[in-house]
Amino acid sequence: MTPEGFSRDELLSLPPAVRLTEIGLRLYADDHGREKVNQRLMLARLYPLDESMTESTIDEHLLMLDDAGAIAVYGAGGDTFFSVTDWPKVDRPADSRFPPPPLANNSRTDRDRFVAGERERERESEREWGDERGHARTDRESGPPDPFCPAHPEGTDDPCRPCGVRRLRRKKWDDEQIAEARRSVSFEGVGDD
Repeated sequence: MTPEGFSRDELLSLPPAVRLTEIGLRLYADDHGREKVNQRLMLARLYPLDESMTESTIDEHLLMLDDAGAIAVYGAGGDTFFSVTDWPKVDRPADSRFPPPPLANNSRTDRDRFVAGERERERESEREWGDERGHARTDRESGPPDPFCPAHPEGTDDPCRPCGVRRLRRKKWDDEQIAEARRSVSFEGVGDD
C-alpha cells in the first residue's frame, strides 16, 4: 500500500468502512492479489472483534469495490474469487492456488479494456433482464437473483466475471431472506413472567 492508494479516484466516493475493507483485502490476498471469497474467514481476518460487521456487510463491500473497479469478482469451478485490480509486482511470488481472473495477463491496458467490456456486457444483460436496481432477476419479479450470467445459464468451470458477481449477489439476497425470516418469527411466551 502506498500513500497514493489513499487518493485513488475510484475509492474516494466509497464509505470509509469499504475503503478499510479494500486495504484489508490487499493484506488478505495471495502474492498475485487473488483469494477465494469466504466471508467467515474474511471477517475473522479483517474484523476479528468487530460485531457490527457481518457476512452480508462483507458481500456489500465486495460488490461496491467491484463496481468501483478496485477488485474484480469472478467465478470459477463453482466458487467465487476476487482479484485486486491494481496489484504491484511481487519479487519471487509463490504460486497461486486460485485461478486468474478472466483473460488476466501481463498487459495492464488489455486487462483494463477487457474488464471495461465485461462491465458493459454485464450492464447490458441486466437491462435485458429488466432489473432497475442492477441485479439480475428470474422471471418472477420478486424472485431471487440468478446466480449465473446469461452466457452461462447452467454455470461454468471457466473463470467468468459476471457469474462471480451474480453468485455473490445471490448469496447476499439469500442472507437477507434468512435475516428477514428470523425477524418475522415471533417467540410467543418468551420473556413473559
